[in-house]
Amino acid sequence: MTSKKSKVYKDKHGREFIKKAYFVGDKMKLKRIYLIDGMPADEFYLKNATQLDFYQNGDFEYLVPEEDTPENFSDENIPI
Repeated sequence: MTSKKSKVYKDKHGREFIKKAYFVGDKMKLKRIYLIDGMPADEFYLKNATQLDFYQNGDFEYLVPEEDTPENFSDENIPI
């Protein structure tokens, strides 16, 4: 199975985007998905963002929790 290569368009400001078609009722609408370095903006954000970026932007579902290790629960880490 071969994947279809989407055509890349440019808007009047020079930004690149691809068109994604979807239907509302009986009408077909097109959504612009902007590209950064050849990949969709959402995918680029998920690939390159840090944990702090996810926290600041409210994307808590993408945060990776710290592993609970015995070092985290030792008496040395408890402030007095």
